Amino acid sequence: MKILVPVKQAPDPNAIRFDASGAFAASTPRVVNEYDQYAIEEAIRLKEAGKATEVVVMTVGAATARDAIARGLGMGADRGVLVITDDADLTAGDVAAIVSTEARDGGYDLIIVGQETSDGGSGTVGPLIAGLLDLPLVSNVVQLEAGDGTLTLGREVEDGRHIVETTLPAVVCALTGLNEPRSPSLKGIMAARKKPVEEKQVSDYAVSDAHVSWGRLYAEARVVEGTIIETDAESAAKQVVAILREKKLV
Repeated sequence: MKILVPVKQAPDPNAIRFDASGAFAASTPRVVNEYDQYAIEEAIRLKEAGKATEVVVMTVGAATARDAIARGLGMGADRGVLVITDDADLTAGDVAAIVSTEARDGGYDLIIVGQETSDGGSGTVGPLIAGLLDLPLVSNVVQLEAGDGTLTLGREVEDGRHIVETTLPAVVCALTGLNEPRSPSLKGIMAARKKPVEEKQVSDYAVSDAHVSWGRLYAEARVVEGTIIETDAESAAKQVVAILREKKLV
């Protein structure tokens, strides 16, 4: 089984910074999207279990996105594909079109994607890839067992789990709880430096003709209103009570 894991380099949710326009600041540290790390880990576990022959990590982004591939290689993936673009306005449809082309041309049996990204959070890339490739899609996956050309998957639903069986090839969306992603070991990091990373340009692919696009993310402007009471303590207390009663808070 040959596995493709598309990943995204997203702003570190623990160190988000915004610029004056409310957009993500360029100084915000970037990390591999959280859900994508579950996808990488599961693919590597399948290879370690003898169920997969090759794990390829792929990303679409600026040249600095190579760091996301390096992490996947350090975790144990075999090789990487970096599709370079300076266009920060690529839509989810564009990314899905690029990934689906790579998946089709590379003859992959399984595509494992993160359920959603920590920045956009649209959760649309996986379904779009499945649609473009006309493959089965299983989302919200928290359990995966590989058989002979088949997968048995546990999906997290509101009241428990839903067990699904599907044939390969297929697209699977990894959710929190599927596994515990490993951190790259020193040995893994050193080995990753010798693993091949194929660089391509976004112009090598046909992007989508999407009918829906997502606007940029920004921090909503905060308006804070207040009342300053400048008087003695007793009068201030009475005014505070009056204000609270006026607003029907007491």
